[in-house]
Amino acid sequence: MIKCSECGGELEQTADFCPNCGTKVDKSAVVKEEIQPVPSQNTKFCSNCGAKIDVKAVICPKCGVRVAGASEQKSPFFALILSFLFPGLGQFYNGHSKKGIILVVGAIVSVILYVILIGAILYLLIWIYGLYDAYKSAEAINNGVNVPDEISLNF
Repeated sequence: MIKCSECGGELEQTADFCPNCGTKVDKSAVVKEEIQPVPSQNTKFCSNCGAKIDVKAVICPKCGVRVAGASEQKSPFFALILSFLFPGLGQFYNGHSKKGIILVVGAIVSVILYVILIGAILYLLIWIYGLYDAYKSAEAINNGVNVPDEISLNF
């Protein structure tokens, strides 16, 4: 392990960004210091790149994106209620904007097609998928699992 030259925070040898202050690591300017490795139960995954990082990290050392703190939990029930009101809202709450946009657009298209029977069936399918995905994604986020922001039909 090495220390950040800016804030003195602990860094892994492969880190490109400091997980504490977000400063890009200048490999020539860091001070090397022997530190015990962090136990694996104290790790989580970056929501952007999926890298395994320390649970206390504020910024991912691999991609430099600010990661949610350990105190940020998602309520599966609230995500379910939002998706019940309109497909895609639960996905936005969970931070999955791509999925949210796809479900909102799909719901709007199905409402337009509601004149013919296919619109009602399509809306119902999108609505049920939105409910299921919002609830399961919120549970997975709370368990520290990296949930990709893409539509998946893996049940």
